[in-house]
Amino acid sequence: MLWLASCLSRLPLEVFLRAGANPCLAVFERQHIVQASDAALALGVRPGIKRATALGLASELVLRERDRALEHETLCQLACWALQFTPQLSLQETAASTRAGTACDQASGLLLEIGASLRLFGGRDALLARLRNGFAELGVSARIACAPSATGAWLLARHHDGAFAATQAQLNARLAPIPVALLDAAHPHLATLESIGARTLKDLAQFPRAGLARRFGQALLVELDRALGRSPEPRRWFEAPLRFGSRLELLAQVEDAGALLFAAQRLIAQLGGWLVARHAAVRAFTLMCESETAPPLALRLRLAQPSRDTARLLVLLRERLSLTRLAAPVHAIELRCDEVCALAADNAELFPVPASARESLGRLIERLQARLGQGQVQRLLVAADHRPEAAYRIEVVDDLGELAAGKQDAAGAGALPRPLWLLDPPLALTERNNRPFWHGPLTLLAGPERIESGWWDDALVQRDYFIAIDESDALLWIYRERVAQPENRRGWFVQGRFG
Repeated sequence: MLWLASCLSRLPLEVFLRAGANPCLAVFERQHIVQASDAALALGVRPGIKRATALGLASELVLRERDRALEHETLCQLACWALQFTPQLSLQETAASTRAGTACDQASGLLLEIGASLRLFGGRDALLARLRNGFAELGVSARIACAPSATGAWLLARHHDGAFAATQAQLNARLAPIPVALLDAAHPHLATLESIGARTLKDLAQFPRAGLARRFGQALLVELDRALGRSPEPRRWFEAPLRFGSRLELLAQVEDAGALLFAAQRLIAQLGGWLVARHAAVRAFTLMCESETAPPLALRLRLAQPSRDTARLLVLLRERLSLTRLAAPVHAIELRCDEVCALAADNAELFPVPASARESLGRLIERLQARLGQGQVQRLLVAADHRPEAAYRIEVVDDLGELAAGKQDAAGAGALPRPLWLLDPPLALTERNNRPFWHGPLTLLAGPERIESGWWDDALVQRDYFIAIDESDALLWIYRERVAQPENRRGWFVQGRFG
């Protein structure tokens, strides 16, 4: 087994920074600063000082109280995204220390068993690169390490970024200089361990085990053995929720809809990971914009065909936000998945296939709908009716699959060719010397084709259709009413022209 640990040591601060830039921000707990942003550190704000002192150092400092519930929620969102790399994923959350602001109080992250995933993602280096890029897109910084044991990988990640141990000998060597303070079971005994010279795991391993167990409890030895891979370590696997929903609180009120894209793209990235883990694709999603003085604004986007391509979803959202005007400033956004369907992974193709052309058409339709509105992109469909004026219908493009498959209810071709250019309404013709006349006498070339239909909807037609040619050799599609209708007279009409 090979475990990958990602230590999110700055998560208490980054849960607030993910939605915007890097302002002068600090997080406090029990009236003491726990973490500070780069801008705050540059002004002298340091972890451990009192909040009043921090405000004296930086008058523009923004303070937020530590929100452990929000940290857990964010960690679960990151876990949903990381499930695309392996289904064997576990949350790592260290219990809060009694000393606020200490390093041992700020450890939480993810543990992934990646032994079976290396070949799929092109090896360890390629997988680590994807993880680091993904964490950066999601707005969090991570220290990553790999080891044969879960606890060993976690200790290495907390101590040093990029540490790697493939064998037991390498694991022993990498863990030797790790401070004892990083062991959870050692927190109540740090002063005593320091007094006896047990500062590192190497020092701790040299003491008699029986004496350590009597003095510090069995939990310390159990954690040490798990780190060194000497004893099994049962873990609880994280399971992705059946429905996706992610909310992000903004640092400041946003009045321009386009400015919401920065925060929304991190929710889109989370959605992409969740879809890959669920082997699914999204058909429609909604971005909820919450305001304090106005009802929530729902921006619903629908795809022409299911997809889990985050770049595709982001393009649609960018188009929609560029045309949106906010009625009131927005303080939070939430991404909801309305329609999800199963979708297998894409196969790489050497040459273009019909599916590629259909996907390109789908992307074009989606962008037009996002820019113009869902109901403004329409298509013509053949209807099962012999009457030319009722043989088609106009509807909103909804399912690209049906459009590409050509699933249309046609009534069947007639005896004569039909033109694509129809006149609405048909133009009445005069008759001279028993011949239809329109800018000159018309000569009948083919026909008649009799159509009698429409008795069920009070639009009965009884016509004989002909193909005619005029003196300029233009082909016309004309008909003669067999029975006079209330709204017109009996006679000749031209209904279409051939190109």
